[in-house]
Amino acid sequence: MKKRSLFIQFLLYVLLVIVMLFFIGPIVWFFMLSIRPALTNRTIPPTVIFKPTFEYFYYCFINPGVSLKYLISSLIVSFGSSLLSLPFSILSSYAISRFEFKGKNFITLFYLSLFFGPPVAYLIPYFLIVSRIGLAGTYLSMILIYQTFTIPFSILIMKGFFDEVPVEIEEAAMIDGTDRLGALIRVVIPISLPGIIVSSLFAFVFSWNNAVFPLVLSGYTTKPLPIGTFNFFATTGVAWNNIAVTSVITMLPPMIIFMVLGKYIVRGLTFGAIK
Repeated sequence: MKKRSLFIQFLLYVLLVIVMLFFIGPIVWFFMLSIRPALTNRTIPPTVIFKPTFEYFYYCFINPGVSLKYLISSLIVSFGSSLLSLPFSILSSYAISRFEFKGKNFITLFYLSLFFGPPVAYLIPYFLIVSRIGLAGTYLSMILIYQTFTIPFSILIMKGFFDEVPVEIEEAAMIDGTDRLGALIRVVIPISLPGIIVSSLFAFVFSWNNAVFPLVLSGYTTKPLPIGTFNFFATTGVAWNNIAVTSVITMLPPMIIFMVLGKYIVRGLTFGAIK
């Protein structure tokens, strides 16, 4: 019986390794493609041992730095949309969590319904709106449009965290002399900080990885990194090494942020799990 359980456990570990390789394999291959010489890209059998080179990183982000402006655009749009959504998300989710008013359930379902439709269906209306108000091709147009998704998503997440904060704590703060807004800032937000960080991270990742809206809304000088990568697809050929470099750089900021703030993510995702 013990041998059978060990054999089953061994099979589970093998299955986990296969699944891990299935997800990590493309990432490792792209990283190898970003540092391998171009002559070894299509060799059969594939060249595994080669002398690494960082000339493609140098070309894309240092000199002449053809992708550097796209990286800066991605940072501006992602951080801008995340920071702009915070005050609206916090106040809205707090109001839905603490107050009873007519249409509360409808508003919550409306926020949820925004994710039902495919993003492509919103492209033409959004493009017409930003064109009419003179914001087509600007950073502000993408930051504002992203709010239609980052704010509802953040509200749905933060509401659950605010629900877990006992009302008695706020009442005690208001008895001591503070008002409702002061209780929110001094009591509720510090307690719910893991949830706020988690929602902000997801808003950042959504804005960073989005390639549908910038395809129509961005201009020549405001293209984010995922859209700027398309420039390496040319009639003369495809610069696979440069595409791999931009793909690796695109993956780095979300990975670094999640690694640095990992403890907040764990606390945020498990907040309220144990009463």
